[in-house]
Amino acid sequence: MEMIDDVSFFYNYKSPKGVFIIQFDNNVSKWALALNGVVYGHYTSPVAAADDVYCQATGAYEWDSLNVMNLSITTDIYEWVKYQHN
Repeated sequence: MEMIDDVSFFYNYKSPKGVFIIQFDNNVSKWALALNGVVYGHYTSPVAAADDVYCQATGAYEWDSLNVMNLSITTDIYEWVKYQHN
C-alpha cells in the first residue's frame, strides 16, 4: 500500500488556474497547500488538502470561484503527480 503521508514526497496538480502543490511544511508540522507559490492553508494530511481542491474550498479565489462544470479536474490525491524530494 502506498504511503500518502510520507513527508519525503510532494504532490503536484496542474489546474486551469495554475499549479497546486501539496508538501509537508516542517515549520508547522502540517501539509501546506499552495497555488502558484502562494500557501492557502495547512492540513493534517495531503488527502485533506486535495479534497479542498476538489471541493473548491481552498481560499484561493481564482480557483474556488472557477466554474468547473465542463472541465476535467482531479477528484482525489491519487490523480496528483507524486514526486520525491531530493
